[in-house]
Amino acid sequence: MELDLEAAAGLRNSALAILENAAGAGSFGELFGRTNQLAKQREIPFERVLDVFYSLLSDLLELTWVPSEQQLRNPALRKRLEALSKKVDSAWVTTAIGGIDRLHGRLRRNVNRQLGLDAVATSLAGRTADLGQPHE
Repeated sequence: MELDLEAAAGLRNSALAILENAAGAGSFGELFGRTNQLAKQREIPFERVLDVFYSLLSDLLELTWVPSEQQLRNPALRKRLEALSKKVDSAWVTTAIGGIDRLHGRLRRNVNRQLGLDAVATSLAGRTADLGQPHE
């Protein structure tokens, strides 16, 4: 078994950037560019991409419930995850998990991967913990 640590770190960073963007840290154009980049890569199976989202969302769920020094699955991204956990709540995270679940289930029907990621991300836009702030 071979693991490319640089590629794995890049994948985690890209997935987290999509979640940050969906929480209001950027424009829809930037968001769609990021989802396009993840959906079009062929080196990593798309199911692995979804596993990374699950891992990040699991950490984020823990941080939204009990923000403490628990062990995260993605410790190198702790600061970014903690910052994001202050912008979203557990309902936002569970909505994201549900979206990834639906996308995962639709992969067998050959769903367009980028459109699936776009749908998940846009469903989260504007649903931040400080709900008074619309997405650009």
